[in-house]
Amino acid sequence: MMRSTRQVERLVLFVVLGGTLFGLLLGSCATTQGYDAGIPNVSMSHVQGSDLSKYGASFVENPFKEPNIIFAGKLYEFYIVKISLNLEEKTQIRIEADSKASSAADAPVPYNQAEFIHFWDIVSNQGGPNPAQYERRKRTIEDTVIPDFEFTENPGQHSYFLVFIGKRPIKRPLSYDVRVVLENGESFLFSETLE
Repeated sequence: MMRSTRQVERLVLFVVLGGTLFGLLLGSCATTQGYDAGIPNVSMSHVQGSDLSKYGASFVENPFKEPNIIFAGKLYEFYIVKISLNLEEKTQIRIEADSKASSAADAPVPYNQAEFIHFWDIVSNQGGPNPAQYERRKRTIEDTVIPDFEFTENPGQHSYFLVFIGKRPIKRPLSYDVRVVLENGESFLFSETLE
Protein backbone atom coordinates (compact mmCIF):
# COMPACT_ATOMS: atom_id res chain seq x y z
CA MET A 1 0.00 0.00 0.00
CA MET A 2 2.89 2.38 0.74
CA ARG A 3 4.33 1.90 -2.74
CA SER A 4 1.10 2.72 -4.48
CA THR A 5 0.64 5.89 -2.38
CA ARG A 6 4.17 7.06 -3.25
CA GLN A 7 3.61 6.18 -6.88
CA VAL A 8 0.38 8.17 -6.91
CA GLU A 9 2.14 11.13 -5.26
CA ARG A 10 4.93 10.98 -7.85
CA LEU A 11 2.40 10.73 -10.67
CA VAL A 12 0.48 13.76 -9.35
CA LEU A 13 3.74 15.71 -8.98
CA PHE A 14 4.77 14.74 -12.52
CA VAL A 15 1.41 15.82 -13.96
CA VAL A 16 1.45 19.14 -12.09
CA LEU A 17 5.07 19.93 -13.06
CA GLY A 18 4.51 18.77 -16.64
CA GLY A 19 1.39 20.91 -16.96
CA THR A 20 3.19 23.92 -15.53
CA LEU A 21 6.14 23.53 -17.91
CA PHE A 22 3.79 23.04 -20.88
CA GLY A 23 1.87 26.18 -19.89
CA LEU A 24 5.08 28.21 -19.62
CA LEU A 25 6.26 26.93 -23.00
CA LEU A 26 2.90 27.68 -24.60
CA GLY A 27 2.82 31.12 -22.98
CA SER A 28 6.30 32.00 -24.19
CA CYS A 29 5.42 30.96 -27.74
CA ALA A 30 2.31 33.12 -27.59
CA THR A 31 4.41 36.25 -26.95
CA THR A 32 6.41 35.70 -30.14
CA GLN A 33 4.48 37.16 -33.03
CA GLY A 34 5.03 36.02 -36.57
CA TYR A 35 5.13 38.06 -39.76
CA ASP A 36 1.89 39.94 -40.51
CA ALA A 37 1.38 40.94 -44.17
CA GLY A 38 -1.16 43.57 -43.04
CA ILE A 39 1.34 45.84 -41.26
CA PRO A 40 4.43 47.72 -42.54
CA ASN A 41 7.82 46.02 -42.59
CA VAL A 42 9.27 48.89 -40.55
CA SER A 43 7.62 51.56 -38.43
CA MET A 44 9.24 54.10 -36.11
CA SER A 45 8.04 56.56 -33.48
CA HIS A 46 9.36 58.81 -30.72
CA VAL A 47 8.86 57.13 -27.35
CA GLN A 48 7.44 59.25 -24.54
CA GLY A 49 8.82 58.91 -21.02
CA SER A 50 5.48 57.65 -19.68
CA ASP A 51 5.70 54.66 -22.06
CA LEU A 52 9.00 53.67 -20.45
CA SER A 53 7.90 53.75 -16.80
CA LYS A 54 7.36 49.98 -16.80
CA TYR A 55 11.15 49.55 -16.68
CA GLY A 56 11.45 51.22 -13.27
CA ALA A 57 10.61 54.34 -11.32
CA SER A 58 14.07 55.91 -11.32
CA PHE A 59 17.29 55.92 -13.34
CA VAL A 60 18.87 53.62 -10.75
CA GLU A 61 17.08 50.68 -12.41
CA ASN A 62 15.45 52.16 -15.51
CA PRO A 63 18.07 52.85 -18.21
CA PHE A 64 15.65 55.08 -20.17
CA LYS A 65 15.43 57.72 -17.43
CA GLU A 66 18.15 60.36 -17.50
CA PRO A 67 20.55 60.16 -14.55
CA ASN A 68 19.64 62.78 -11.96
CA ILE A 69 22.59 63.72 -9.78
CA ILE A 70 21.96 65.38 -6.40
CA PHE A 71 22.80 69.12 -6.53
CA ALA A 72 23.69 68.91 -10.26
CA GLY A 73 20.33 67.76 -11.63
CA LYS A 74 20.06 66.05 -15.00
CA LEU A 75 23.33 66.23 -16.94
CA TYR A 76 22.09 64.34 -20.00
CA GLU A 77 19.06 64.41 -22.27
CA PHE A 78 17.71 61.23 -23.88
CA TYR A 79 15.66 61.00 -27.05
CA ILE A 80 14.36 57.49 -27.78
CA VAL A 81 13.03 56.10 -31.05
CA LYS A 82 11.13 52.81 -31.16
CA ILE A 83 11.89 50.73 -34.25
CA SER A 84 9.32 48.02 -35.00
CA LEU A 85 10.24 45.34 -37.52
CA ASN A 86 7.84 42.96 -39.30
CA LEU A 87 9.97 40.57 -41.33
CA GLU A 88 8.87 37.77 -43.63
CA GLU A 89 12.33 36.18 -43.65
CA LYS A 90 15.72 36.49 -41.98
CA THR A 91 16.96 39.95 -42.95
CA GLN A 92 20.10 42.07 -42.70
CA ILE A 93 19.23 45.44 -41.11
CA ARG A 94 21.22 48.68 -41.32
CA ILE A 95 20.35 51.67 -39.14
CA GLU A 96 21.58 55.15 -40.00
CA ALA A 97 20.97 57.63 -37.19
CA ASP A 98 21.85 61.31 -36.98
CA SER A 99 20.93 64.43 -35.06
CA LYS A 100 21.49 68.11 -35.73
CA ALA A 101 21.58 70.87 -33.13
CA SER A 102 22.27 74.60 -33.43
CA SER A 103 25.87 73.76 -32.47
CA ALA A 104 27.43 70.60 -33.94
CA ALA A 105 29.16 69.97 -30.60
CA ASP A 106 25.76 69.78 -28.87
CA ALA A 107 24.21 67.21 -31.24
CA PRO A 108 23.08 64.09 -29.36
CA VAL A 109 24.76 60.82 -30.33
CA PRO A 110 22.95 57.53 -31.12
CA TYR A 111 23.95 54.54 -28.99
CA ASN A 112 23.75 50.82 -29.75
CA GLN A 113 23.38 48.20 -27.03
CA ALA A 114 27.09 47.86 -26.08
CA GLU A 115 27.60 51.65 -26.11
CA PHE A 116 24.54 52.25 -23.94
CA ILE A 117 25.68 49.64 -21.40
CA HIS A 118 29.11 51.34 -21.36
CA PHE A 119 27.47 54.75 -20.83
CA TRP A 120 25.67 53.39 -17.76
CA ASP A 121 28.84 51.66 -16.52
CA ILE A 122 30.58 55.04 -16.48
CA VAL A 123 27.63 56.95 -14.98
CA SER A 124 26.98 54.36 -12.27
CA ASN A 125 30.65 53.49 -11.62
CA GLN A 126 30.41 49.85 -12.72
CA GLY A 127 27.26 48.94 -10.86
CA GLY A 128 27.07 51.46 -8.07
CA PRO A 129 25.93 50.54 -4.56
CA ASN A 130 23.22 48.05 -5.59
CA PRO A 131 24.37 45.21 -7.88
CA ALA A 132 20.80 43.87 -8.30
CA GLN A 133 19.53 47.20 -9.70
CA TYR A 134 22.60 47.45 -11.94
CA GLU A 135 21.98 43.95 -13.34
CA ARG A 136 18.30 44.70 -13.90
CA ARG A 137 19.16 47.87 -15.82
CA LYS A 138 21.79 46.02 -17.89
CA ARG A 139 19.38 43.18 -18.69
CA THR A 140 16.73 45.70 -19.79
CA ILE A 141 19.23 47.24 -22.21
CA GLU A 142 20.19 43.82 -23.58
CA ASP A 143 16.52 42.94 -24.11
CA THR A 144 15.32 46.20 -25.68
CA VAL A 145 18.05 48.32 -27.31
CA ILE A 146 19.23 47.76 -30.90
CA PRO A 147 22.04 45.18 -30.93
CA ASP A 148 24.12 47.25 -33.36
CA PHE A 149 23.77 49.60 -36.30
CA GLU A 150 24.07 46.58 -38.60
CA PHE A 151 22.59 43.24 -37.55
CA THR A 152 20.62 40.27 -38.84
CA GLU A 153 17.09 39.68 -37.54
CA ASN A 154 14.93 36.56 -37.72
CA PRO A 155 11.46 36.48 -39.30
CA GLY A 156 8.53 37.83 -37.29
CA GLN A 157 7.79 40.99 -35.34
CA HIS A 158 10.52 42.60 -33.22
CA SER A 159 10.84 45.97 -31.50
CA TYR A 160 13.95 47.82 -30.41
CA PHE A 161 14.81 51.19 -28.90
CA LEU A 162 17.44 53.49 -30.37
CA VAL A 163 18.70 55.95 -27.75
CA PHE A 164 20.24 59.34 -28.53
CA ILE A 165 22.17 60.97 -25.68
CA GLY A 166 23.25 64.60 -25.48
CA LYS A 167 24.73 66.74 -22.70
CA ARG A 168 22.35 69.30 -21.20
CA PRO A 169 21.51 71.96 -22.04
CA ILE A 170 20.96 71.33 -25.76
CA LYS A 171 19.92 74.42 -27.71
CA ARG A 172 16.87 74.13 -29.94
CA PRO A 173 15.95 73.61 -32.71
CA LEU A 174 17.10 70.03 -32.60
CA SER A 175 16.35 67.45 -35.29
CA TYR A 176 16.57 63.67 -35.33
CA ASP A 177 16.73 61.39 -38.38
CA VAL A 178 16.65 57.60 -38.31
CA ARG A 179 16.75 55.53 -41.48
CA VAL A 180 16.28 51.75 -41.49
CA VAL A 181 17.54 50.00 -44.61
CA LEU A 182 16.65 46.36 -45.30
CA GLU A 183 18.95 44.11 -47.34
CA ASN A 184 16.46 44.13 -50.25
CA GLY A 185 17.02 47.90 -50.57
CA GLU A 186 13.80 49.06 -48.89
CA SER A 187 14.42 52.20 -46.87
CA PHE A 188 12.28 53.74 -44.12
CA LEU A 189 12.82 57.22 -42.64
CA PHE A 190 11.78 58.75 -39.33
CA SER A 191 12.41 62.45 -38.80
CA GLU A 192 11.40 64.89 -36.06
CA THR A 193 12.43 68.44 -35.15
CA LEU A 194 12.11 69.77 -31.61
CA GLU A 195 11.67 73.55 -31.37
